[in-house]
Amino acid sequence: MDKSTMFKTLDSFDTEYSADSVEWCPANAFQDIFVCGTYQLRKEDEETLDRSTSSKRLGRIYMFRVADNGHLMLLQKLEVPAVLDTKWAHVKYQDKILLGVVNSLGYLQIYELKSNDQKESLELLIEKRITDGGETLALSLDWCTGKWTHDNESNPKIVVSDSKGFVSLLEINESELSKIDSWPAHEFEAWIAAFDYWDTNVIYTGGDDCKFYRFDTRVGANSTGVSKAHGAGVTSVHSNAAKEFLLSSGSYDETLRLWDTRHFKRPVSELDLGGGIWRLKWDPFARKYLLAACMYGGFRIIDCENTESPSLIGEYNEHESIAYGCDWSLLSSSEISKRILKREVRDVALIGTCSFYDHTLRLSATFLQNE
Repeated sequence: MDKSTMFKTLDSFDTEYSADSVEWCPANAFQDIFVCGTYQLRKEDEETLDRSTSSKRLGRIYMFRVADNGHLMLLQKLEVPAVLDTKWAHVKYQDKILLGVVNSLGYLQIYELKSNDQKESLELLIEKRITDGGETLALSLDWCTGKWTHDNESNPKIVVSDSKGFVSLLEINESELSKIDSWPAHEFEAWIAAFDYWDTNVIYTGGDDCKFYRFDTRVGANSTGVSKAHGAGVTSVHSNAAKEFLLSSGSYDETLRLWDTRHFKRPVSELDLGGGIWRLKWDPFARKYLLAACMYGGFRIIDCENTESPSLIGEYNEHESIAYGCDWSLLSSSEISKRILKREVRDVALIGTCSFYDHTLRLSATFLQNE
């Protein structure tokens, strides 16, 4: 199969502001819903504003549903500070479906997905600024819930990285966000922080200083492992929730690295993807495919079943700007075939992708096997 024919674009949407984040809802009955976060830098009149505030970062959160014909239905548009990252909790907490958002004002916000009279909306539940003063952007977040299979197992933890190189660990307790710890992890921007879903005491971080760290929160802020394998800033990390010890990382150096977390000094394999890797997402089913947003190289799908020799199997090049946000829907192949494609297809998945300067969101079907 030609790598580009793996994809069929179903619909697109102009987000107006630059788009950088796509996340599908994991909750049953809502897996046809996803959000898209945006980030827009607006220059103000410098004669009337102090230099330190001469620009304002604006954002929106769009929430969509995929209709049965494969078209996008806009459910909600929220005007917010510029959005850097969004992530849904993998399971419900106190019967609530929660979305985490980090923004340009340095806040972690938790939204709840509400459904009243078959109308869905996001409502801000709680928020907390992760730093005490100064202009700090909250850059990424991850929930500890990647391997949780039941709701309300305990109070979920969230890790947040920021533009000053700090990493913060927070916990939801009833209707409050509590900061457990915060430490300086990187010399420059900490682009990414992610839990090891098999041992959520362990957090991985990547920064603009090209370093890739492992921290164990039980022993404090001293790293328990560091790798200098990346040739540029480390921008993406994602733990595999089906295969213990398997971790993926991406970098501005355009190379996908797969890791055995028991041997942190060097990766198991490396694969050049032809573009700076901004986001990596394991597929939510077999968890052997990676979806990668490769900035100037478009979007890619990599088969990682053989971790020592991953292979590029799909390329999606329909965007005309920096490929930033991407995610897989949790809708099953049979449901996509029946509801959206209206024909029987094996191994098909829905993905959302978004690009920055052309402020474009696209919904696509990707065919993971030959039809």
